[in-house]
Amino acid sequence: MTCTIFPSVSLALAELETRISHAQAADPLAPVTILVPSHAAGLDVTRYLGRTLNGGAGSVGVRAFTLKDLATELIADDDAVNGRRPLLPVLRLGAVSRVLLEEPGLFKDVADQPSTARAIAKTAELLDAVPAPADPELPELMQEVLRLHGASKEALGRQWYTDHEAFTLASNKLGTRTVTQRLGTIIGFMLGTENRPAEAIFRASLEAAGMQHLAAAGSAENGVRLLTASDADDEARAVVRLVVERLTTGTPGHRIGIFHSAAQPYAALLTQRLSQAGVTFVGPSAHRLMDSPLARGLLQLLKLDPQDLDTRAILNIHAEGAFSWHEQKLPSSAACERVYANPPAEEDYAGADTSARADYLEKFRIFQAFREALAARISLVQAAASWNDASASLISLLEDFMGPKGVGERPEKTAARNALVEAASDLRHLDLVGPLPRPALLRSVLEDGLASKGRWTGKSGTGVVVGSFADAVARDLDVVFLMGVAEGLAPARTRENPLLPDSARAMLAIGLPTVEERAEANKKQFFAALATGSERFITSPRGDLRGSGSYEVSRWIDRKPEPEDQLRSFAHGIENGAPASDALPPTAQEWRLRRILTAEESTSVLEEEALQHALAATRDRRDGIFSRFNGNLDAYAGIIVDPEKPLSPTRLEEWVTSPFSYFMKHVLKVSILEDVALEVQISPQQRGILVHRVLEDYVRSITKDGLPPSLDRLMELADSAFKDAANPAWLNHVWERNQAMLRQDLTRVLADDQDRFAEGWKYLAEEASFGPEDTDTHPPVELLLDDGTTVRFRGKVDRIDQHSDGSVRVIDYKTGKSKDYDPLAKHPTAEGTRYQLPVYGLFARTLRDNSSDVAAEYWFISKAGGFKKIGYTVTDEVVDQLRADVGLIISALRNGIFPPRPESNRYVNFTTMMGAQELGQQWLKLQNAPELAPYAQLLKAEK
Repeated sequence: MTCTIFPSVSLALAELETRISHAQAADPLAPVTILVPSHAAGLDVTRYLGRTLNGGAGSVGVRAFTLKDLATELIADDDAVNGRRPLLPVLRLGAVSRVLLEEPGLFKDVADQPSTARAIAKTAELLDAVPAPADPELPELMQEVLRLHGASKEALGRQWYTDHEAFTLASNKLGTRTVTQRLGTIIGFMLGTENRPAEAIFRASLEAAGMQHLAAAGSAENGVRLLTASDADDEARAVVRLVVERLTTGTPGHRIGIFHSAAQPYAALLTQRLSQAGVTFVGPSAHRLMDSPLARGLLQLLKLDPQDLDTRAILNIHAEGAFSWHEQKLPSSAACERVYANPPAEEDYAGADTSARADYLEKFRIFQAFREALAARISLVQAAASWNDASASLISLLEDFMGPKGVGERPEKTAARNALVEAASDLRHLDLVGPLPRPALLRSVLEDGLASKGRWTGKSGTGVVVGSFADAVARDLDVVFLMGVAEGLAPARTRENPLLPDSARAMLAIGLPTVEERAEANKKQFFAALATGSERFITSPRGDLRGSGSYEVSRWIDRKPEPEDQLRSFAHGIENGAPASDALPPTAQEWRLRRILTAEESTSVLEEEALQHALAATRDRRDGIFSRFNGNLDAYAGIIVDPEKPLSPTRLEEWVTSPFSYFMKHVLKVSILEDVALEVQISPQQRGILVHRVLEDYVRSITKDGLPPSLDRLMELADSAFKDAANPAWLNHVWERNQAMLRQDLTRVLADDQDRFAEGWKYLAEEASFGPEDTDTHPPVELLLDDGTTVRFRGKVDRIDQHSDGSVRVIDYKTGKSKDYDPLAKHPTAEGTRYQLPVYGLFARTLRDNSSDVAAEYWFISKAGGFKKIGYTVTDEVVDQLRADVGLIISALRNGIFPPRPESNRYVNFTTMMGAQELGQQWLKLQNAPELAPYAQLLKAEK
């Protein structure tokens, strides 16, 4: 076979036209078969010939094939494949998995791992050409891989045929007269190096049958422009800008090609930048089927234990929009997160109307029903006795829980669902060759099936062509961009297959290319791509988007870029008040930036409302100006807080701690999901709730049931509460130690109470509520403020004791340390930061029989808190101080004062989520703003 190499694809195409004209000179209908490297190249070649052959009349006798397509056509009527189907990848994987389970051999320790079967199945595709028996001198591992490959082929039976078998049969057909006449003149057009032996054999057979070969190899010289950019993102920006310039000068989009060395990160970057520029493009999708929310969600569901469904995973899938329940409409993901974080039994409905409560309960009911139904369906999938049952259950799960939401569904989501149904349907074939389904294998096989399904963007001939270097070979284009031509990307590092190393490849002697040969083939492919187009650009990044490293231009390019072709970064242009380039801005964002950076301050561009808001927000936060961008909502004064709605004292404390956090939680109703399932031991908050529950039940048994004090009963109540509260995620030895510590603390509490009883005290009430108006508890406590208005309080007192002389003491349990409460010894509200004791004392005053004293105290009921008691008698002076401090906070709430005072950064809160350091710097500039002066006493107090 002779191969003629041209410096460009255009010249190779012209020669192809000449040879076809010569072949059809005597008979215009004479058949001509062209072998091309890809379907896209085949389309380009046939379109070119249609424009040029016979004066543009084309030729009906010319057909273009890839090697595989031609082999498939040649064997279509062969008795050897009659009634048989091409082998699906999922079937080979299933057969290998079955053999591994039955006869694992050297792989016995990892036979049940899906990755083992996947690696062997992938290697087996290259071993179909190995004769049996293989060379006995092969390494033991290679012998074992060959054994598994042979056993899996036997398990597959005769119902399926491999690519190797198809190419072998097609090669045998080439010598027949019928096929020779059908194919006519055979021309190979820019065929590359075949990695699979069977393809190489088929190609060799075509060459023996007289195939001519035309090729093209470009050069980095001769007018090729070499550009470098700061990183891959700026590289994509620059290329898209150049594409837009060519489009504006009249070059059709389908005559422009952009090809990259690596899908990551170039495919996604090009998709983003071309879409922003409004440029239609065609090529492999940057987003695989595996990347779609539906596919990710389905695979995640198959990882779950239906007996203990991970609600966090369900919420994550729901947040991506993958769920659509056929039974009834599912609440939004945000609503489901709220009912998960705050189930109705724990929700505080004080002050809420009954319709809001009913709505919340209904959302909780629907979400619970959805979880139960989903768990049952997942259980059905995982318990499938056959692959046919598993396939049917998967399809049913998709239709019932991830079905279409309506006629307005996006086409790409519909396409993803159809592809998932197709992949699930393919699983039924595994009943013929695979082991019985089990959850891990089912997930692995489905994942492989999804990974094998490519996705496509656009329609051929309608936009700019996008793809890899391989997609550029043999393309008929005018302008070509080759991106990512840098060391580490082109050439990329080529690794040996540990199951089929180069040493074993040489011993097998079936033509498997080595690492060195594959690297050389990649280089030839690049220069074949470089032969495409009359205007060519090579681009290379100077830096790495994902790290601090740098790139050098590929070793394949033996020249350096010109100084003017070392492009400055997009960010550099913005920071220096000038566009990054004088070229045409391709996107709306760049147009706006260009206009702003080149405009005079008096022009209308700077008067755009959105821009003015952004500038004002930046200025106010930078300069410490108290505006609506820093929590000044005085424009809404009087309507943010309902004066008739009772407030809890802890709400007042939250405003002092962080007015902004108060605004987020209690005005906008934004909550942070704190997932206890992630913790390995009981949290301080859970510890407090648990101790409160035990003591509440114990005191109630005395006040309501009339039982005498008893340490045994207290321990029984504790054990019952421990059992109910236990979390499977907690470490057992830590939980056991925590229980022992809690028992010790409770024992000490009971001992201290015995001492109180000896002094004349007794339990009066436990968990006494005041304020909720839709219950039979005590009414709200009212406090007349100095401005003549009244504030109403609600709350729940942990315990109320009464002395024999009629005096009353309210007790609030604390299970943490006492240090933060020490200031109460000097000031009844700790300089305006603590309000529970005086408000609870105000409530207790309504319960006393006479003018007896009322005391309020925090009792730190743990070893960590030293069982310390901090409190005081609630006198008129205490109430006056409460009135003054509360008056300031109520004034702030009514006037819309919510500055971003930072919270502690020791736990997750709005401060840490927004950036504690940045928020702290903003507060340092803002805290002395004149508008905050009336509240400085509270806002500058120690938290």
